[in-house]
Amino acid sequence: MTVLTRGVAMLAALLALGCLLIGVPTAAAVPHAATSLDPSLAITAVTPTVAAPKKPVTITGSLTAGSSALTAPVLTASLGTSDLDTVSAVRSWNAGTLPASTRNRATARPGSLNPGGFEQFTITIPAAALALSYSNANLPLSISLSNGAGSAPLRVWHTTLSFVRSAPAVPLRVTWLVPLMLPADSALFGPTGADRTAAWQNAIGPGSRIDTLLRSLAGQPVTWVIDPAVIAPTAPADRNVPAASSTTGSSGPSSSTTGTGGASSTPSTSSSGDPTSPGGTSQTPSSGTSSSSSPNGRASTDPADTLAAQLRTRLSNLPAGQSVLWTPFDDPDLSALATSGARGQQLIREDVGRSLPTDMAAVSSTSIAWPAAGVDAGVVGTITDAWTKARRPAPVVLLPKEATTDAGDATGTAERSATGTGGLLLYDQQLSALAGAADGDIGLRTQQFLAQSLAVYGERPATARSLAIVVPRSAGASAAQLATIIAAARTAPWLADRTGNQAVRVARSGVPDTVRSERTAVTFPEPRTTAVNPASLNGIGVQRRQLSGLNSLLVSSGDVISDRLRLIDNLGSARWRGYTLGATHSAQYSAGALTSLLSLVSVSTSPVNFFTDRGALAINVVNKLNRPVRGVRVVLQPRAIQLKVRQQAPPISLGAGGLGIVRPEVAAAGSGSVPVDALIETANGVPLGAPRGTTANLQVNVRPTATWIYWVLGGVAGLILIGGVIRSIRRGPRTEQDVTPQPGSPPPRDATPGDAIVASTPSPSATSTRTGEGTASTASTATTATTDERAAEDPDE
Repeated sequence: MTVLTRGVAMLAALLALGCLLIGVPTAAAVPHAATSLDPSLAITAVTPTVAAPKKPVTITGSLTAGSSALTAPVLTASLGTSDLDTVSAVRSWNAGTLPASTRNRATARPGSLNPGGFEQFTITIPAAALALSYSNANLPLSISLSNGAGSAPLRVWHTTLSFVRSAPAVPLRVTWLVPLMLPADSALFGPTGADRTAAWQNAIGPGSRIDTLLRSLAGQPVTWVIDPAVIAPTAPADRNVPAASSTTGSSGPSSSTTGTGGASSTPSTSSSGDPTSPGGTSQTPSSGTSSSSSPNGRASTDPADTLAAQLRTRLSNLPAGQSVLWTPFDDPDLSALATSGARGQQLIREDVGRSLPTDMAAVSSTSIAWPAAGVDAGVVGTITDAWTKARRPAPVVLLPKEATTDAGDATGTAERSATGTGGLLLYDQQLSALAGAADGDIGLRTQQFLAQSLAVYGERPATARSLAIVVPRSAGASAAQLATIIAAARTAPWLADRTGNQAVRVARSGVPDTVRSERTAVTFPEPRTTAVNPASLNGIGVQRRQLSGLNSLLVSSGDVISDRLRLIDNLGSARWRGYTLGATHSAQYSAGALTSLLSLVSVSTSPVNFFTDRGALAINVVNKLNRPVRGVRVVLQPRAIQLKVRQQAPPISLGAGGLGIVRPEVAAAGSGSVPVDALIETANGVPLGAPRGTTANLQVNVRPTATWIYWVLGGVAGLILIGGVIRSIRRGPRTEQDVTPQPGSPPPRDATPGDAIVASTPSPSATSTRTGEGTASTASTATTATTDERAAEDPDE
């Protein structure tokens, strides 16, 4: 038994030694069962990026200890010689589900590590390991970690090493699509203030993701997929409108302000007054900008406009080899809106109909439709129909290659032609996931990207084909990671550059294809929950109705309406997928601002007196807006029968910050205090005034003439009578005056020139019986004058 036991032990030792020498199939990166280690490994560089025959390959990177220390870490690189010649084989190997024979080729000892500590390492695979006869191959590569020489592996990382003997004659053409979008930050669409300024600074200013992408990828042939909102910010959701200036559009709802896009700046509305109604023929205003800092062409001190102007300058001077494709304004959630009925489809047309700024249209005029979720042929047809109805050139449609009927053709090209479109650009979801994912080590992902793309090339190496790689709209790889993976891909001899402009030209005349009739789910990026739903679309409709009222109300409204319309329509953007709370906040900003604007034209609720049978009632109307208004109607609705409205007042106009009076014709039918509802509205019937949802209530004090005039006259007469009586009592009884000459008195003298001559005939006032000092005084003087005359005529008497 002893001899047998020793033999078994010796055999086990020989097997273990053989495993170390020739290698064994390794499992995925699974830690040792008896440990709780969580170390991580990062690959900094592989030199050369693509292995060549009989040349060594150096791998540099870093090892980070997890929650436990590593006293004597050893990294071992094992390389296999079997070819992972399909995409599924590459993915399975990297996932640890495909066994492959590998041989230990090199080791590195980074040194002891405390918990959380890290150390750089370098491993060089010798040239002898690469004496292979393949034209090209994906070689399985693993790096294992053990804590001490000869100990069992604690963790294993799987990757690949791409090998090419000579450059292919017909490489794959690759178009890199990188979006420049606004983040899902509701403060971007809030009122003027520090929060909005900071949000725009974070979105497009120095240090923002957009700024970092433009700087990091300046030397790469990327195609920028840009939402025009990044270079034409919406107006802030302020509670008043900017004061009119000489450059503001002409007055009137039907007037046009000429933006650089050349489209009308004011939307025409349907008969219902709702620009979002299905029957409407609204032509959305241009949001184009001129060379000024404001998106509507007027001088602006808005920090967002300043930042946007700087970004436009950068986009006007892109490096050679870079292209631009434009989404519609605010990057609408096309797949959700197209399946949301008439309101959703109308919103797509509104976004599509907005014109680019002229300086940006000079950079590129190509529009792209990029659904954020799975679509079918019917949905794509609805989407592209929006471009037709908006009288815009058909868009290039960006879809995953699985969405077309040719999805089973693994060797198909990315560019296809399709009826009703400006071409199809089909992206590879798996390669896009590797390039644009936010998690995982970029070095390991780069090696996986190279291996998968080489496997795609190997499917038909002699055929001219192409790939499209799309970075997700948000939460994607950092600018530095993208720069790393694109730079590595450009060194691969089986890949070659194709710009967006080149891809569009090929797609327009490319191989015909059609979108599948059944909906295919998009696996990358995985669709998030859309913020577009019946409630949000209804809210957009309500706000657009209010905006149509403001449009008919304001004099010189063009610039205000175009900006506010975009503020509303951004609620249908794809940026809000997965951020429904942000969409809700943005809707609240917009709704609150509109409510405030409409409430600034209101009826004064001061009490009103009406003291006649019929006539005009004077009602004060106040305009607190910074611009003149017109067509303001006030409709009175008495709540009691004592007052009846014979004719409502005609509409009036008011100056900026002005006061006006409406004069409806009314009639009194009784006395009393009558409550009257005063409805104030625009020419097209949109309610004004505050608070919203209620009507102004006036108190009218009604006293018709038939009642109060007699009381007034009687009161006056009574006061006169009382005053006379009081004066009589104070004077005492009236005494007769004796006008007969007394003895000894001088005789009456003759009148001399200059003396007043008094008429002998008594005046009517002298004979009246009125009471009062004035009357009484006049009667006495007349009597005296008559006696003197008689004495002069008959001296004896």
